[in-house]
Amino acid sequence: MADKHTKTNIVLIGMAGAGKSTVGRELAPLLGRGFVDVDSLIEEEQETLLQEVLKNLGVHGFRQVEENILLSMDYHDHVIATGGSAVYSRSGLEHLQRSSVLVFLDVPLPVLKKRVGDFSSRGLVKASDQSFDQVFTERHPLYLKYADLVIDCSDLSVAEICTSIQSQV
Repeated sequence: MADKHTKTNIVLIGMAGAGKSTVGRELAPLLGRGFVDVDSLIEEEQETLLQEVLKNLGVHGFRQVEENILLSMDYHDHVIATGGSAVYSRSGLEHLQRSSVLVFLDVPLPVLKKRVGDFSSRGLVKASDQSFDQVFTERHPLYLKYADLVIDCSDLSVAEICTSIQSQV
């Protein structure tokens, strides 16, 4: 396992609504790094919005596209915001762990539900009969498993989250 000094990227993981993209866009310039949003890479590759990719390919197909993108990533000195479902790709996250510190933005379920609102328009990768609560319950232990650093975002602003990450990586 590489040590902190060979891990030049910071990868943000967490649920939809955790603020991965928002935090990433603010954190990258603070650290003098580039920013990459995996959801945007998926949209660019598929030439459509995430919701459409999910609708067209289904959950399994979407996860395969996401995993292929994760496995192809070869960035240095970047902040990378993953999609919430990236945590299902063991090989993808293990690939990122080789060059990155994985930071879990841990946001309580009630806050996530308020932020996300109607998740049917969000492109949330889940089984058709799964509720947001069930997705949270399923994913939370996986985020903790892969995280090198967990940030409790309960009462923190984006700037405070960035400061917390900056002081710990």
